[in-house]
Amino acid sequence: MSRADIAALMLVLLLPAACARGPEAPFAAPSRPAGIAALRLADWQPVPLLALERTAITHLAVPAVDVHTHLRRVVDVAAEVARMDAFHVETLVNLDGSSGKRLLRELERFDRAYPGRFLTYANLDLALVGAPGWGERVAAQLATDFDAGAKGLKIFKELGLTVRTPDGRRVALDSPELEPVWRTCARYRRPVLWHVADPAAFFAPLDAKNERWHELHEFPGWSFADRTRFPTRARLFEERNRVIERHPDVTFVGAHMGSSSEDLKQLAGWLDRFPNLQVDMSASISELGRQPRAAHRFFVRYQDRVLFGTDLKSAKTAGYEVYARFLETDDDYFDTEAANGRQGFWRIYGMRLPAPVLQKIYRDNARRLLWPADPDRLAAQP
Repeated sequence: MSRADIAALMLVLLLPAACARGPEAPFAAPSRPAGIAALRLADWQPVPLLALERTAITHLAVPAVDVHTHLRRVVDVAAEVARMDAFHVETLVNLDGSSGKRLLRELERFDRAYPGRFLTYANLDLALVGAPGWGERVAAQLATDFDAGAKGLKIFKELGLTVRTPDGRRVALDSPELEPVWRTCARYRRPVLWHVADPAAFFAPLDAKNERWHELHEFPGWSFADRTRFPTRARLFEERNRVIERHPDVTFVGAHMGSSSEDLKQLAGWLDRFPNLQVDMSASISELGRQPRAAHRFFVRYQDRVLFGTDLKSAKTAGYEVYARFLETDDDYFDTEAANGRQGFWRIYGMRLPAPVLQKIYRDNARRLLWPADPDRLAAQP
């Protein structure tokens, strides 16, 4: 047998065995890292690998009036003023004034200690709900609070969601018992900053499709998806809008873009329908910043109706830096957690608004609302 014949025979004998073994090791599928199959969704925290430039921000472009802050935990007010000065924050509106004696203490340590730097709003005394004539009594206390120096009324989202009478009846936002409150605001010409409902995801089932699952998993009490306990967002919006329509002599400010930052078309419809409605942008940039072109168009179109607000609990630099980056720059894909915590599992893009629009949103719109020509003169009794 020749060498060629022997080689051919060896090939015939070895080829089936080689094929049976499959591909060689270099082409084998990589093994799955240990534990990846067991990774919980709550533990998934990816780190972006984009190499992006960031605009250097040292202060706000315009001395600003922040119409939405919560300062009840601030202890050192002088230090707060120093932080405000450093980042060009002219005035903070403190929405945690409460009512009665506590309001007087807040007015003393903020508004009177630093005139023009702080404006404190009153809150409704909802402990009176359900008592005979409770609406009139709440309104009477509110009038006393306005006389004491409160510059407006802040209503928290609990009204409409969780506030009930002793017999278990939910207090609707357009409840007749609240009419004296709106009349008091009209008589004193004080604005109402109104938090109604919450983001759409908070009213959706907490399941695999909920885009704010991480946030709601951490804070399950923020979920209002249980229809046996809570009304729908649509119903809350309808109740609020009826009040706005009935009281054209009251200026209402919808907190958090009227809770409609996911649906700017809906919000535009409300602004077009109600001339006495404005909105603040507090704690909404996570939604606005993932639609920067639509948000830019909205802010330019309604530049006289949007107020600068943050929902911060202190004039912390990191929080204001995030808001300035969103409003003033065209930076890409940046985190918002330093401002309002983790809101959704995405990052946002800057709008880079024109300077005249920034001037209105940062300062002019708020000053027109809070420092009218004759702020202390009562309107005619309605």
